Amino acid sequence: MTLSNSQSSVANFPMGPNVRGWLNVSPEAYRGDQNTSPTAEAVANFIDVVLEQLETTSPKNREHLVDLLEELVGMNMPLLAIKLTDAYPLLFPKDDFRAQLNLGNAAMLISDLARAEDAFVVAQQLVPEEPAPYINLAQIYSHDGMAAKAREWCLAGLDTDQDNTRLWELLAYMEQQTCGDTLEGAKRLAILAKERNSWAGLSLSCDLINPEDVLTKLSALEPFWNEGSRGLEYLIEFTAVLGMAGQYDKIPSIIWAVEKEATNGLPWQLILHLAQAYLGLGRDEDALLALDKLNNIGDLPDAARDAAQSIRSEAKGQESVH
Repeated sequence: MTLSNSQSSVANFPMGPNVRGWLNVSPEAYRGDQNTSPTAEAVANFIDVVLEQLETTSPKNREHLVDLLEELVGMNMPLLAIKLTDAYPLLFPKDDFRAQLNLGNAAMLISDLARAEDAFVVAQQLVPEEPAPYINLAQIYSHDGMAAKAREWCLAGLDTDQDNTRLWELLAYMEQQTCGDTLEGAKRLAILAKERNSWAGLSLSCDLINPEDVLTKLSALEPFWNEGSRGLEYLIEFTAVLGMAGQYDKIPSIIWAVEKEATNGLPWQLILHLAQAYLGLGRDEDALLALDKLNNIGDLPDAARDAAQSIRSEAKGQESVH
């Protein structure tokens, strides 16, 4: 099929592979990956092309529709995602978790909270162990002033994922709003975290009660290591607190144990914590060797690069002194 002029113009617009295929933009013609900041005119043109396509070309099947829906939401085109769903209601798979979650996300982004609520409720029923519907429903009910219902969804989500940091953050906000006092709300959060044996809840409550009290936070987190907790989120938090407490000697053995079991290598946060621990122990060469592990990680955040450079500079500076 020959591209129309408008379709040719979207070849430079950043979009996912399913949307490209649906709009008949060939891999050879696509240049959107080189255009990370499209102009307002380009955005408007892309919207026009998609709306035109909705009238002439249906998705291939249910799965294709969900793929398109997901990509449009990821492109921050929620209204187009809604229009796609509404244009082909018979293709929309109501019994598909991914379809309902992305429909809910799209509706939430355009502030159609009633529709978002309906979609997230169905998504939660389809896959009860997934945390995203609980998080989104809690946000919707909190926005609508339904504090009790929002809290109920937070707690239900924590029953399925007791260390979900986003749910604990939402619950912390609700507890503080309910009692009208930040400190009292944090103390209530700590009680809930202890009841659920959640490191994430305890860590957050410690930060809210007294962010300067590192030793209390360490005493709250360390038992989870002793009891066998090995999740990466926990280990990143635990080793960071060990470093803040100056207990550098404990960090290398923890990270060695994790590295033995890691199939995809260590996350950059743990590598930096290891390098910082070696630096704190005066083992500058080991700190530099630890940083070499970052070479295996392709897409490092700028903050991680800056931290690594700071450690390198300090280690090399100490080496020259010695």
